[in-house]
Order: sequence, then C-alpha cells, then structure tokens
Amino acid sequence: MIRYLLVCCLILSLAFQSSFGQLEINQQAKKKNAWVQQKMPTQVSMEITRNQSFRTLVPNASFLNTPLGERANESPLTLWSYGLGMQTGLGKWIRFESGLLWLQQGEQYAFNDPNSDSSLNYTNRYRYLGLPLALNLQYGSSFRVFVGAGIAPMIFNRSIQQINWSTALGANEKETLKIKNNDFTSAVFQVYFQGGIQYTGEKGWGMILKAVYRQQLSNTYSKYNAYIHKANAMGFTFGISKTF
Repeated sequence: MIRYLLVCCLILSLAFQSSFGQLEINQQAKKKNAWVQQKMPTQVSMEITRNQSFRTLVPNASFLNTPLGERANESPLTLWSYGLGMQTGLGKWIRFESGLLWLQQGEQYAFNDPNSDSSLNYTNRYRYLGLPLALNLQYGSSFRVFVGAGIAPMIFNRSIQQINWSTALGANEKETLKIKNNDFTSAVFQVYFQGGIQYTGEKGWGMILKAVYRQQLSNTYSKYNAYIHKANAMGFTFGISKTF
C-alpha cells in the first residue's frame, strides 16, 4: 500500500511541475508580447510638417506707432517645413529630442474691389534654420506615445513676398520679392508643445505622427520696423525613423 501511495505522489508531483512549468512559460510569452515600458534606444528621423501659420501683429509703440491699416486683415497661411531629428531615451519615462529644422511661417492677404474688378493678393513667408531641443514624457516599447515641450532658437534665412494684382483695365501682374536685410532680426526664439505616437518595427525602421503647436517669443522684425510681428503655427508632422 505504501509503495502505491509513493508512486501516486510521484505521478502527481510530476504532473504539477509540468503544469506549473507550462503556465510559467505561457505567462512569460504573454508578458513578452504585451505593451511593456522600456527605455527608448537612440534613433534618427526625417520629418515633414504641414503648418497652419498665423501671426500676432501690433504697432511698434517705441518707434513710429503706425496703425495696422489693411494688415489687420491678414489671414493664416498653410506652409510646409522639413527636419532631421534625433531621439534618445534618458530613462524609461523621458526622451530627449534634437535635430535640424528648416521652418516656414507666414501670412496672406486678399482684397477684391467689386466696383472696379481690381484685386490685390500677397503672401509673406519667413524662412528659418533652427535647432529644436525638447524633453518628452513617453510610454511603450515598439508602440510609444509621447508628449513634451521644447525651445527652438531660429536663425533668419530670408523673407519671400509674392504679390498678385489686377487693375480695372484688365491687366494682371505678379512680383516676387526675396528680402534678406536689416528689416528682420537675425534670430528668433520659439517654444513648442507636441504630442504623438511612434511605431518601431523589428528591423529598427519606424514611423512618427505628432501634433505640434509653436509660439514665437521674440519679434520677427528689427526694432526700427513699424510693427512688432510674432509668427505662430499649429500643424501635424509625419516622420520616418531608424534605430542605431
């Protein structure tokens, strides 16, 4: 009898160990496939941004204090910007982001006289090269969500004004002015806020999609200009990333 009891206990023990081992393996496999928080590896990216740019514009009270006039009727302008980026994890929850940004911002104006069929339309574009620096809170591994803020010192490149007008006599004219002179400050500073998602595949290639809001802190124009101009923007960025 004792021999039979020992045999039964041995069989039950082996069965329990086998079941426990399978359960542990299944739990480990399940845990491996879950959304587990991990430190982000270093990545580089190429990004393209579609911005709706708008501005704040007020008279320069310390210079001429000139009224805005028709410039008060300027409206937002949609523009494209491009960048090269680098992201790296500073821990499981924080990621640092930097890169090189070619940024376009601006505004537009349209006037049509119903009495004479004359019109005037123009767009102002301000181009900058910048160095964005941001810290983001992030969560995930292959799929990540992130939200953060940063500052971007921007070096002025040039301003481009495209003008189209027509006269009551039926003439249509256009002109493009490329301006790079002392009418503009050589550098501006912006802060920006962003949030988005990122996916990274097994081979290290990934995609980034984020929303970005930009707020300019300094004046676009020089201190001797008639106005104080600050360009702002909000838009969406799409990028392709690669893990080192």
